[in-house]
Amino acid sequence: MKKAFFSIAVLLCLALSLRADIYTPFLTEEQYLKQLWDTIVDRYDVEGLEFVANDMSQKLNGAMLVAVRDTVLVEHAYGELRLTGEPPRCNPAEDNQITETTLFDLASISKQFTAVAVLQLCAQGKISLEDTITEYFPNLPYSGVTIKHLLSHTTGIPEYFKFKYPVYGSSAFVDNQQLLRVLEKQKYAKTFPTGSKFEYVNTNYAILAALVAKVSGKSFEEYVHENIFKPAGMKNTCFFTELVGIDAKHGKRYADVDPKAEDVAVQPLPSDIPIARGHRKVAVVARYDRLNGVLGDKGIYSNVEDMLCWANALFIDYKILPKEWVDLASQRENQLKDGTLPKNIYGFGYRIEESPAHGKLVYHGGLWNGFQNLFLYRPSDNVIIIFLSNLYNRAHVGRSDQMLNILDGIQEEATEEEELQ
Repeated sequence: MKKAFFSIAVLLCLALSLRADIYTPFLTEEQYLKQLWDTIVDRYDVEGLEFVANDMSQKLNGAMLVAVRDTVLVEHAYGELRLTGEPPRCNPAEDNQITETTLFDLASISKQFTAVAVLQLCAQGKISLEDTITEYFPNLPYSGVTIKHLLSHTTGIPEYFKFKYPVYGSSAFVDNQQLLRVLEKQKYAKTFPTGSKFEYVNTNYAILAALVAKVSGKSFEEYVHENIFKPAGMKNTCFFTELVGIDAKHGKRYADVDPKAEDVAVQPLPSDIPIARGHRKVAVVARYDRLNGVLGDKGIYSNVEDMLCWANALFIDYKILPKEWVDLASQRENQLKDGTLPKNIYGFGYRIEESPAHGKLVYHGGLWNGFQNLFLYRPSDNVIIIFLSNLYNRAHVGRSDQMLNILDGIQEEATEEEELQ
């Protein structure tokens, strides 16, 4: 979505909310759109946003977008798919250039899609938030754990990232069914009584993805494509399993590996869409972790433009879930059974912050295998901020606050160095 091609309807809605006297009769469509855009620029200090974006370009290897509803205020892509040197890389080779359509591993931002898939099944009456997971997977040694506990990270189920790799066997990539079998066989004890603590654990969402597949009778990938990606207009978004061909459609199997191995040397299948590779440090491409095959907690690849479609479809247009379920996902749901409210607020697939300066923020980060991301939505005015990066260098840390300060007209305090200049 580009600034030059906004729909009149969207711009009109924005304009009416910003300045009631924007409309002038007898303008051409081009003049009218320009006048509307000028109003938005005036209201949101796009120049200030561009200044921060340009400053970010000194370190960010990735893509970023700031929008109000589906009106893009700032959108940029910087750097390389495979880093050949320190950012910024102003003139990367054309076949190694990150663009606005480049696919990034969303990492834990993927959890919101899993949560929405579960809530869709709840809304349809196929499952209930109060159902226990052992009703669907009776061999799991976790009695008393409900779907709501899984969604809100209050289960006590241990983190599968901490398991030793040999327990998964010798397959190149571990999948959700293998993880379930490991949990059933190893019978790892809970780390705390269910409902007594909030602890962010990836295992919870991997189990939820398996639940969606079981209840729907489809693979998790197929269900999410049909019921989330397609209606949201996310044309390029896909799963890691599809990128390397280990999904049900491709059925590709890689040679077994040493059970102690943590990663594998595998290349993505040929694609017309540029795919970023993760980097924990410059010029060193992170090999794919064997746990990449586990979905639900991670595993979705997307770009800033598809994520903008997602934010609008879910939070604004309610194309994916009825409003009451969206509200449920984006409010505190991790209250403990004794009434305690954990410091960190978690809904279903989203973190929530009640910011004194910026109001309610619904967001999630993503950090995995050389990718570092942020997705943020503000319900009060439909502001959307997306940062996707394929390098661990904290390039966008704190930048969302800067963007929100500019949008809200909050003057940041100058540093001592700035005051001296």
